[in-house]
Amino acid sequence: MQTNPILGILFHGLGAASASSCYTPQKKTTLWAWEVYWIATATFAWLILPLAGAFLTIPNYLEVVKSVPPTVMLKSFSLGLLYGVGGLTFGLGIRYIGFSLNYAIAIGLSAALGTLLPLIWTPNEGFVWEIVGAFSSGPGLIVLAGIIISLLGIFICGVAGTLREKSKAIGTQAKTGSNLKLGLIFATLAGVLSSVFNFALLAGQPLETAALDQGASELLKMNAIYPFSNGGAWVTNVVGCLIIFSRNGTASQLFRLPANHSNGRLGFYWLMAALSGAFWYFQFFFYGMGHFHMGTRFGFTSWALHMAMLILFSNMYGFFFKEWVGADKQPKRILHLGMCCIVIACVLIAYGNYLGNAGTGH
Repeated sequence: MQTNPILGILFHGLGAASASSCYTPQKKTTLWAWEVYWIATATFAWLILPLAGAFLTIPNYLEVVKSVPPTVMLKSFSLGLLYGVGGLTFGLGIRYIGFSLNYAIAIGLSAALGTLLPLIWTPNEGFVWEIVGAFSSGPGLIVLAGIIISLLGIFICGVAGTLREKSKAIGTQAKTGSNLKLGLIFATLAGVLSSVFNFALLAGQPLETAALDQGASELLKMNAIYPFSNGGAWVTNVVGCLIIFSRNGTASQLFRLPANHSNGRLGFYWLMAALSGAFWYFQFFFYGMGHFHMGTRFGFTSWALHMAMLILFSNMYGFFFKEWVGADKQPKRILHLGMCCIVIACVLIAYGNYLGNAGTGH
């Protein structure tokens, strides 16, 4: 199948748009404690749907798994565990420094590390030292410019969001020195550990090869990895939620809503959790399709594109849900600048991929 970077951008956009909308159903689950909603959503996003997607789209999936050394699944699962820790520290970062600054730091670090470090080291090959060669050609320099501009756009959007919070006086807490320090630590950890998910996917690449041998589509081969990479994240988050359950005594809400409320709505709450999980899962589903179309030479740019588009679409949803109503003009102008940077970056990365793929015949 011929690769097409334009289609790659579109698929990555679909995945990012899906992920950015995953918190929308939570607005309908106000009677659930956060940890109840989270464990229900995570179970659909990181366990049920990845398994369903693998068995539905990968022919003879059990044979695929049996044909690959167990160390492949173990590495992908273990790296997924670390990615799950990144999700938990992301939530803590929001608590101390607010959503926008935390998002800019965490997503910016994840985009940079998840994109560039695999050019130096991968879980299956060790040190590869491809970073210089990747950017030594004309197409490579265009791709590098796109990556840098995308990181700049992420940072600018973070600045805009922080200014918005100040102008609307909706910061999560007063930014005392200790809270700021803790928030920066958690945001940094979130960024570093979230980037590990890309390594979990790289560790699972032998599963993709085995899936192709069984007749899987090039577009859907990455679905063979998700039960392990996402399964690790599910375990981490379940453990975290169970600890919170023990402190807050909220586990019973999984089976019965708080007193004085109709428990006939519990099924609706689970439906909203399933919808949230589906939105989150489909970012991975479309990510695999987008990654294929970015080609082999600059396929590593998929991670940067995904992170940048997460920022782009999350801010678009913010406007749609009127989160910017009442904000000053300056933060809005800065946000528009950041979003323009991301769009320009996507165009440059797609064009560099096009030129690079044309040169290799992919």
